[in-house]
Amino acid sequence: MSEEEQIPEDNLKEQPIDSDKEFEHENIPEHQNTADLQPTIPTSEIKDMEVHHHTHPPHGKKTWKDYFWEFLMLFLAVFCGFLAEYQLEHQIEKDREKQYMKSMVEDLKADTTMLIRNIKQRQSRIMMTDSLVILLGSPSVNERGNEIYYFGRSISPPTNIFPNDGTIQQLKSSGNLRLIRNSTISNSIMAYDQKMRNVLFEMGDEVEVRAEYRFVARKLFQTKVFYEMITSDEIRIPKNNPALYSKDAGLLNEFIGAIQYFKRIHQAQLIRSEELLVLARKLMENIIKEYHLE
Repeated sequence: MSEEEQIPEDNLKEQPIDSDKEFEHENIPEHQNTADLQPTIPTSEIKDMEVHHHTHPPHGKKTWKDYFWEFLMLFLAVFCGFLAEYQLEHQIEKDREKQYMKSMVEDLKADTTMLIRNIKQRQSRIMMTDSLVILLGSPSVNERGNEIYYFGRSISPPTNIFPNDGTIQQLKSSGNLRLIRNSTISNSIMAYDQKMRNVLFEMGDEVEVRAEYRFVARKLFQTKVFYEMITSDEIRIPKNNPALYSKDAGLLNEFIGAIQYFKRIHQAQLIRSEELLVLARKLMENIIKEYHLE
């Protein structure tokens, strides 16, 4: 018999079976969660774990650095947007300024043409008034009737100017004169406008002087001859040396007095027109140079 077979039965009986441990799981209530069966962790270990877990800020809480960076990013975004809008508005104003100056140059070109024509007309009228006074005092007045009637009728039509001031008026009424950054050009525009308004104002006197001249001329000349001299928009010189309607010395003296007032008006307006022409040309030259216009 082997040694295993020789183990006494008493030895087997001396090792009782712990039935409580062996069948401990059989006494677990059915409603008990298996999580209750997990091994218990000492409190000290739990505290150590919590200390390691909170080394970083918990989610949802921000430090002053987080707020600072958020503020900085927001500020930069708003500031950059402001700069972009400012740059866009500045560019728009520059474009509008250049358009105004292009229009201003076109107005000045038209004004220079008008002023040159006005200057030539007034120079011609002054020569006619001088010639008319000389002829009326000439001994051969009866033989120079054609010229006397021609000069007497030719100096009476108005010599007006009509400025092309649409751009200036728009700049003034809309407040866009501020768009002109070059102060020299801006001041020149205002000086030109003021000079032009002075010329237009003085034309009120010219209207009165012209009316007085016409009133006396109707008494001195044969109005039927004046009527026959008008062909379309031109004044035609008469024929056969028509005589004056009246040879009254007092009336002749009154007529010559009206002529000399008329001449003085032409002289004054001639000076104003020449000054305006200089201003218009200089201003146009400066604008073209400043804004690189063709």
